[in-house]
Amino acid sequence: MSDAGKLLRFAAEGGRVRRAAAALEQASPQLASALRRSMPFLGRHGTPVALCFARAIPIGELLGDLPRPMHATHVAVTPGGSRGAVILDAGAIAMVLDGVLGGDGTAPPQLDPAGLSPPQVALVSRVVDGVVRSFSEVLARRFSVALQVSAPDSDDASSETAPVVCSFELGAGAQIGRVMLLIAKEALVGGAEERRDTPPSAVDPRVADVVEQVEIDLVAELARMKMSLGHLSSLRVGDTIRLDVPVGGAINVRADGRVVLRGHPTTNAGQIAIRIAK
Repeated sequence: MSDAGKLLRFAAEGGRVRRAAAALEQASPQLASALRRSMPFLGRHGTPVALCFARAIPIGELLGDLPRPMHATHVAVTPGGSRGAVILDAGAIAMVLDGVLGGDGTAPPQLDPAGLSPPQVALVSRVVDGVVRSFSEVLARRFSVALQVSAPDSDDASSETAPVVCSFELGAGAQIGRVMLLIAKEALVGGAEERRDTPPSAVDPRVADVVEQVEIDLVAELARMKMSLGHLSSLRVGDTIRLDVPVGGAINVRADGRVVLRGHPTTNAGQIAIRIAK
């Protein structure tokens, strides 16, 4: 390849990286909301969640700056088969352990920089699995890709690659943690470019008329929670179940198990209703 060709290719790749980083930054409010949903203790503790940055950064450089211990969950991106990860630093891990074990957020546990214990790994992994699912719902709506927890691949450890990283900062002051989503630029811009290059197919208006009359079951999901069988069996008439959802918080509306709308609970003509937010 000529020098001019190499420069053009470099410029094109740089443009794709910038578009991917910008796309991920635009999706960051939805990703932050997904993070709060999968870690309900953040809301209970009043822990702020803010975007720190969204940019391409070499893995070696990223990991070198993180406080230890850290926890990395590898993910596979479909379609396309690219790889990614969700990484928590020591501060975020301490918040997770404190929240899962019922702490109030004021005194997170001190962690051994050498690594987590097996029970700690199990607890953090369970929470991060939920984070991956919540992130995947956002990426599916924005980029038509999904994330799935996967086993580590030898290429994932390469410090030469530079994925696009969306880093969120949890907390403020002395108690700060970071949760990072790492994803290949192709997963963020490839599908959009393919859709832009593909002419829309014509839809038979008769088919559209029929489809518009089809009724589907919608489920308005106020909240999901876990409860021990002992607690459940002890409930009596008049008892109150406290949900991990703030008053006026957003709720999901699902069809066939997939989130199709989000809104806020309200009332209309004396009945419970949902005001659509997006």
